[in-house]
Amino acid sequence: MSDTFEFIGGDPSVDLVNTQMHRQAAQGADELLTSGEAAARWFTEAGLLSSEEAKQMDADAALLAAKRLRAALDAVYRPMARGQEDGPDTERGLLTLNAVLDQGRERVQVARENGKFTRGARLEILGPLDPSVRVARAAADLLHRMEAHRLKECENPECDLLFYDDSRNASRRWCSMQGCGNQQKQARFRRAARTPSATSA
Repeated sequence: MSDTFEFIGGDPSVDLVNTQMHRQAAQGADELLTSGEAAARWFTEAGLLSSEEAKQMDADAALLAAKRLRAALDAVYRPMARGQEDGPDTERGLLTLNAVLDQGRERVQVARENGKFTRGARLEILGPLDPSVRVARAAADLLHRMEAHRLKECENPECDLLFYDDSRNASRRWCSMQGCGNQQKQARFRRAARTPSATSA
């Protein structure tokens, strides 16, 4: 798999899970977070880390933290996307997610603008900079507002990427129309072309 990151999950926490694709058992997994540098680039491209923060961060530590959170989120999201019951892995995933959330706190401030009071909040990371805390916060927000039937796994049998379907009718089937959606349409066209017409002699 290319080391180009795609953000098709509809949420940073889903996109983090998608940095590893599990194919057939014999083929193993496609890993995009191959180094600390790759992890820093993913966080930056996801809009979770500024270029200046990326320079100051311990990239190798961020890589380990990202993979730990990714496994936890996969354990929470995957059963939901497949319509399965929660299991022990889901509970362990939530424990890990909450442990990461404990590394951050929300700072609330009030300001006066145009004669009205406004309330603002920002996430402050406690201790060394770990952008996984920002992903965990996104996950907590998504889980809070989530309609479970909208979290889906791509219907391409060779792809297990997840996405949150926010389309009006929740009718999205593919991780992306340009990728898997187009491939499946072409496959259907080829099958139809090989099928003899019922009127042919």
